Amino acid sequence: MQAYIVAVSILTVAAACDLVTKKIPNLIIICGYIIAFTTMFFLNGTDEFYIYIIRALWPIPALFIFYYLRALGAGDIKLFSVISIFIPTEVLIRFIIFSFVIAAIWGILKFIISKELHIKIMGVINHVKHCVETGEITMYRPKGESSYICFSIYMLIGFITSIGMEVLL
Repeated sequence: MQAYIVAVSILTVAAACDLVTKKIPNLIIICGYIIAFTTMFFLNGTDEFYIYIIRALWPIPALFIFYYLRALGAGDIKLFSVISIFIPTEVLIRFIIFSFVIAAIWGILKFIISKELHIKIMGVINHVKHCVETGEITMYRPKGESSYICFSIYMLIGFITSIGMEVLL
């Protein structure tokens, strides 16, 4: 439980920075790694240190496609990597899925409230058609608006939700 509290703290600081500056500074990521490895060392000793290294590394290539498509920033992926040190793989997968689902639900609700859902859906459909016709995968860029999403907020909510599910199950 102590590791989860530390992870929530790191996510909260990263989300606050991301919200204000639209960026997760590398200083937060570096401090996150130091805190994560130190926390896990004190809680579990050095016997499983290599497991923490593997946990920290595998989210990076697994989520790279989202970076390539500009759906996630590098800071978001590095933040997933830091948090992965604290949690078992099955919780990490649930955390990643919940983060994406919560972000998608919020986006859909935002478009329903603004009465733009049908316009957004048509934009996505036209983009997919273009990608299929040209055989080239390109980033979807909505017209006339910033494509920036403060994904670390959804990560924080997704983490709290996934931990809550673990406690309930």
